[in-house]
Amino acid sequence: MLSVFRATLEFLGGERDDAPGLLVGRLGTVARCTVWALAIVMIYFFCGQSSKFIYIDF
Repeated sequence: MLSVFRATLEFLGGERDDAPGLLVGRLGTVARCTVWALAIVMIYFFCGQSSKFIYIDF
């Protein structure tokens, strides 16, 4: 189980060229879209434009 999880993370990170069994087919397409959507949401929340932090330089 851990080897499949590791292979999946390596594929998503660009280290492997061949997709593991979890990311093949229709379910794999949904999984990849979910990962990218989550990454885009995390980037949006942490990019600084949506935060309420005010920086004042004296």
